[in-house]
Amino acid sequence: MSEGRQLISLSAQIEEAEKAFQARETDLVRQTNRGTIRPAVAQLHVARLRAALETLRWLQRNEAAIKAKVEGSTP
Repeated sequence: MSEGRQLISLSAQIEEAEKAFQARETDLVRQTNRGTIRPAVAQLHVARLRAALETLRWLQRNEAAIKAKVEGSTP
């Protein structure tokens, strides 16, 4: 890992989050089927991951307005 700050676009973040979400969801289904995690717990994890992904998508949809607001409030 690099110690320097690397800017990663929202599109790239969303792409990676979608892949991670799919992998985690698959893992949670396996754990549920094996009985190592309760379905309600798995559903909670899925909901939390889905919320994070939706937050990134919301940020992407509103990126221009957010940047304009931040730039307008900078002294």
